[in-house]
Amino acid sequence: MSRSSLTLNCLFVLWVFTSGVSIAQQAARLKVQPDRLQKAKEAEQEAIRKKDSVGLAQAYYLYGRTYVFAGDYQASQGYFLKSLQLLEPRGDSFELSRIYVRLSENEGRLGRAADALRYAKLSLAVAQRLRSPKALGLAYGVMAGIYENKWNGQVRNGSAVYDSILYYYHKRAAIYRSLNDTLGVAEANLQLGTLFTKAKDVRAIPYLEKSLHLMELIHRENLKPNVLMHLASAYLVFGKHQLGFQTLQKAGQLYNQNKLDEYDTALSLENEYVLYYQTTGHWREAFEHLKKMNALEKGEWLSDREATIARLNVEYETQKKEALLNAQKSELALRDENLRTQQRFTMATSALLVMTAGMSLVFFRLNRKNQRISRQNQELVKEQNHRVKNNLQVVSSLLSLQSKRLTDEAAKKAVEESRLRVQSMAILHQRLYDGDRLAQVHLEEFIQELVEGVLKAYGFPSVDTRLEIDDITLPADKAVPLGLILNELTTNACKYAFPTTQHPSYLIGCRQEKHTIHLNVTDNGPGLEGPGLEGPGLEGPGLESSGRTDARLEGKGQSSDRWDVIRKDSFGMQLIRAQVIQLHGTYQFASNKGTVFTLTFTV
Repeated sequence: MSRSSLTLNCLFVLWVFTSGVSIAQQAARLKVQPDRLQKAKEAEQEAIRKKDSVGLAQAYYLYGRTYVFAGDYQASQGYFLKSLQLLEPRGDSFELSRIYVRLSENEGRLGRAADALRYAKLSLAVAQRLRSPKALGLAYGVMAGIYENKWNGQVRNGSAVYDSILYYYHKRAAIYRSLNDTLGVAEANLQLGTLFTKAKDVRAIPYLEKSLHLMELIHRENLKPNVLMHLASAYLVFGKHQLGFQTLQKAGQLYNQNKLDEYDTALSLENEYVLYYQTTGHWREAFEHLKKMNALEKGEWLSDREATIARLNVEYETQKKEALLNAQKSELALRDENLRTQQRFTMATSALLVMTAGMSLVFFRLNRKNQRISRQNQELVKEQNHRVKNNLQVVSSLLSLQSKRLTDEAAKKAVEESRLRVQSMAILHQRLYDGDRLAQVHLEEFIQELVEGVLKAYGFPSVDTRLEIDDITLPADKAVPLGLILNELTTNACKYAFPTTQHPSYLIGCRQEKHTIHLNVTDNGPGLEGPGLEGPGLEGPGLESSGRTDARLEGKGQSSDRWDVIRKDSFGMQLIRAQVIQLHGTYQFASNKGTVFTLTFTV
């Protein structure tokens, strides 16, 4: 691998995990298709007018499918469950089997494999009791999907899981052929072709080409982009890169022409572009498409969470307003009764007491529900930090493996330093979901674990390390830049201070005075050689540098390697300066029987 490719790969990985959140905050969910939404609303209004529970179940089903195409699986699952509540009491039907299929698909997308399998089995059981070929076709398809999610993509012949996938897909294809259902046969060929692509089976391309041909025969232009995308993937797997790229471009053109706005298809298109550009060595183009893919994934997660909270708030406010209106109506009725007879007044008073008790119970339950929602939201945040920490650990491991394969020492050092930066963020996120306080980290434990990790990585686990840190808890947006600064300083000490010192020592002091944090990092190395350096002060909304250079270090002649590192234009120094600016603080290097770094910022 060339040095330019290595550099691009490192930037590629670091960008995903240091900038992913900001991109996610800017990313918007794919728009709900207005024609689908209007169709569902009309069906709902018609069912309510006719008091038709089956029609209302169908309207909820249409709402669910609309939100599936937009990538909002939480909202979709809510509507599917409403439809299920109306269909289950009526007994077995094609609609009941179908709703179980959609629930299973959503549970699979949300990563809940056990629930996905349970709904798939319910769908198959209903279809078998009905002996409905159409229902069986849907049930066989979702059962095949469950086993395909379990399959590792490598073992084929002799694998019970792989044989089960083929069994259900072939059963599905046979049913649609018997029904002369061209669309069903096309979808079955698409699923088999996709499976054979994953298994690197040469039958993949013929199956996918047949599916595309059938889609063209029945003029399903809205489904062709998905088939073309899977066909492009097969071409790439079997080395037909140019043909794969042309097919992928055609899929993207059809997707835009038809204004599909389907989340799964959009995400898969970006993924295939990434794979193509990686395979052909076009790293910059791969990087651009990965940014788009990452934005879709992060935006989907954040939008799911925000949409769920918003819906729950709306439901709570609606119930509260209805309860208030009921109370007002009761008061008016009581006044009317008062004007008539004392007896009716007594009866009305008793009724009001009963109603008040009922309303108290309702409000008590609503309060309990609110508390439960709050706890669930806390668990969601902790789960997010847990997943981010796991992803960062994976990146750290990948960088470690990459470092071991490199022969260029400079490149190995660069990759190792990048790994330690990623590791510092992983430690932070571990502390975030392990701690008792939401989105806050205990500073002493975080710093101790971070410094021990860097010292161990550089072979200095026995360095005399002293921590003098107040009992401080920092929010995540302050702990991240502070962790990156300490990572850079500890790495610098391991490279330039400890190797030249007989009894190396490392002191980290941190104290809090009201709303100000003072950090001091000191080693007993040979110190610095060269002029002093002081970091920028932050004044007012313009974040202007104070420009002070009053801290002077006594030089010893020529500039040392460590002085070169601390130069303002070195990468490590730029990283420290960027993090200090983010903290709205000031910093300073000094030489006093070693190197001393001081940082001051407010919280």
